[in-house]
Amino acid sequence: MYEVKENPSTGAQGVEKAVVILQDNILNEGLPTIVGASIEPYKKDEKIFPNEVLLKKEETGLGKDGICMLHKIITVDRRVMISKKGELKADKLQEIYKALDINLGRFRD
Repeated sequence: MYEVKENPSTGAQGVEKAVVILQDNILNEGLPTIVGASIEPYKKDEKIFPNEVLLKKEETGLGKDGICMLHKIITVDRRVMISKKGELKADKLQEIYKALDINLGRFRD
């Protein structure tokens, strides 16, 4: 997970946000951009949809609970990456990949 500065084209110039990096490390090393999913603040009792994953603050190091929004996939220029915030455990990443598959309509009958 990384903290990034949002793209001015989104209308949120200078706003920092957390993202979960979705692309493979080999691609991360070779490309000038990364692909990630936005993490939004979680509000108590907020409904979590199948294409979202609850991230507890203890899992992320972000200081507050968040929701990984697999329906908000973004491409980020590497130059706006501010700092690494943490790494998710393998089981949580699998949960994120499953939610991504749901979002992309993979494995439907």
